Amino acid sequence: MSWMTQNKLKLNDSKTEVILIRSKFDHSPSSVTNINICSSVIETNSSARNIGVLFDDNHTFQQHISSTCRASHFLLCKIGRIRKYLSQDSCATLVHAVVSSKLDYCNALLFGLPDTQLHRLQRVQNTAARIVTLTKKSDHITPILNQLHWLPVTHRIVFKLLLITYKALNGLAPQYLRNLITPRSLSRTLRSSDKCLLHIPRWNLASFGRRSFTSAAPVLWNSLPLNIKTSPNIDIFKRRLKTHMFQRAFSLPQRH
Repeated sequence: MSWMTQNKLKLNDSKTEVILIRSKFDHSPSSVTNINICSSVIETNSSARNIGVLFDDNHTFQQHISSTCRASHFLLCKIGRIRKYLSQDSCATLVHAVVSSKLDYCNALLFGLPDTQLHRLQRVQNTAARIVTLTKKSDHITPILNQLHWLPVTHRIVFKLLLITYKALNGLAPQYLRNLITPRSLSRTLRSSDKCLLHIPRWNLASFGRRSFTSAAPVLWNSLPLNIKTSPNIDIFKRRLKTHMFQRAFSLPQRH
């Protein structure tokens, strides 16, 4: 509250939400049912919205994915009704503006989720691709995504994480993100010394620790080719990274 007072902010009771995040295997009754802030009593909820993302008490993001899919399908239905009046390029631009933006929004938070959850978002992208290209539901989706040059959902998540990592390492992200990753320090010179590797910390829980930025970013970063990690600017990095991710997603031969 002192921070809010210093910045001349006031707590809005009707918009304040509190959740207690814990393991999904913990079924014991919660000892925290509400918190008192000044004269306000805020009850704990099973989910809370923060910067447009629905966080749940088990960090499964099921409600957020459901909300994203519901909103995206509604928009795709509207686009499908006017598709015959649009060229393919115009339709693709519209889909990127109103649907792909929803799939990509804060999608780094979804890293490490079960495939069953991410497949729901992939179905949204598949539907969007079929609307853009006017292909049938029975047609295989991989050649369509390849034709459109669209990365699948799981690869878009990895792309976002690696982009944030590059920004953090090059002073283009907030300092608190830079503090979460550490270059690997070696006691003696090895062949891997000049490969721009990051230290991979240990984690306790696969459900939380493995998905955290501190653990996920170094694992993904260390797997990149050196020419991508040493890109001189962010535009070149994004171009090289997308080419690399595209080759991995569609099993294309690597370029040298």
